[in-house]
Amino acid sequence: MEAIICACIKDQMVRTWSCSNVQVMPNSPQITSKEQVSMLAPFGQSAQMKCDATGVLSATIIWISPRNEIIPSSSVKYQILNDGTLIIKKLTLADQGKYACVARNPAGDNIKNVNLLVEVKGPQINGHSGRSENKILAVYYQTLLLDCKAEGKPEPQITWTTPYGVSLPTPYLGGRFQVHRNGTLELRGIRKTDEGQFLCIAKNYLGEASLAVDLEVASLAEKPSFPVPNIEVLPLKADGDDICLECRATGKPKPEFLWILPNGTALNPGMKLRRFIHYLGNGTLHITQPGVIDKGVYRCLAKNVAGQAEKRYALEPGQKPQIRSTASTMKISFGQTLNMPCNADGWPQAKIIWTLPNGLVLDKPQVKETSKFDRGMYTCKATNTFGSSTLSYPVSIMVFPPQITHAPPSVTRVNRGSPVILNCIAAGIPKPDISWTLPGRTTLVPNSLMNSGIYKSLSEQNEALCGTNVGIVVVVQINKTRTQYVRHLLPHWANK
Repeated sequence: MEAIICACIKDQMVRTWSCSNVQVMPNSPQITSKEQVSMLAPFGQSAQMKCDATGVLSATIIWISPRNEIIPSSSVKYQILNDGTLIIKKLTLADQGKYACVARNPAGDNIKNVNLLVEVKGPQINGHSGRSENKILAVYYQTLLLDCKAEGKPEPQITWTTPYGVSLPTPYLGGRFQVHRNGTLELRGIRKTDEGQFLCIAKNYLGEASLAVDLEVASLAEKPSFPVPNIEVLPLKADGDDICLECRATGKPKPEFLWILPNGTALNPGMKLRRFIHYLGNGTLHITQPGVIDKGVYRCLAKNVAGQAEKRYALEPGQKPQIRSTASTMKISFGQTLNMPCNADGWPQAKIIWTLPNGLVLDKPQVKETSKFDRGMYTCKATNTFGSSTLSYPVSIMVFPPQITHAPPSVTRVNRGSPVILNCIAAGIPKPDISWTLPGRTTLVPNSLMNSGIYKSLSEQNEALCGTNVGIVVVVQINKTRTQYVRHLLPHWANK
């Protein structure tokens, strides 16, 4: 390429121009990201390889295949776009290798290499490789769909085989049986004779996968049902473990499950929405990293041809227990029953334990017939998964020593053979036991007295006794704190 360059020369007021020819050489084209690139593309899909070139002169893009053949700009297999991008259609393993992009202009060439790998994968059915099995219970005249979702690279071919050996290709349109393009087998108007094993096989040149479905046909359908209770309340804890909500329903045929989130979103089996996963098959809803924002009612719907049933889970934020009672010193009389309240609020319901003064731990303490050894500090503790709270009761046992409040006179005079009644009334806590000691040192305890604290001497029945009982009668009054004695003189008067 030539160019003319002229210059103006001034010499003693005279200007002259001088021109000369200059040879200009253009640069060869430059390819953006020239370094070799490796790319992976799925079997059976299309692959695109870009080749951008810049330069003073426009460049022509040429692609060379791994077999060193120039690729045509347009064919059934290839297409080269105006910007130099190469499109390879319906990839096979034969398309693997190194492709060269050549950018050419009069100044020279520039080359970029692209290494293409074709991704292949053996067949899988419903996410499982090899052989898998399933059992299904259906009822008379039901329409049933048997899923056989096959994946693989290259795409596998699907065939179904019935229990009586008939092979059904994909797609297939028959009488009561139909195979859809996605591999699902539709059985219409099921009969008892349809019982047996249906086999789905998915094949490509890398291997095969199979699904065996054992079909049982029942005469009557049963509406889904859940074990009681139909609603459960569960606590939510910040930074707690994952939560699994089970949806175990029975019915004929086996019910299908649907979860409804608190905001009304429906999750079909196998669906995942953010932190919520509805597992395929068993109906379990898994919640990862649950928090207070997940509170609300979660509904599981179980459906079959006979009807629908529902189970609910209410997730509520948990709360540390708070004991409603207040601590105060409890005073109780000796021998009475000791009851101490310990009612706690919180969620989930708190477990309550008591620690006695002697260190013994009980669930429900009730002290009957208290004694002085039962005094001390009683501590109630309420605990759940969110924490615990305690309440202590100081307990005092009140006792009062025995005191004779009404005693007979110190001297009582009676006639021989006449009856005499001596009263002795005493007070104290615990209640005193009263006994009488006779002059002959005989002691009468309460069981031998007609009324506790009353001594009777009868003339006829106890005449001899009265005769020998002239002297001092000692009243003995006892409780567990003290004993009091009252001496009483009973002289004898002759009856003339």
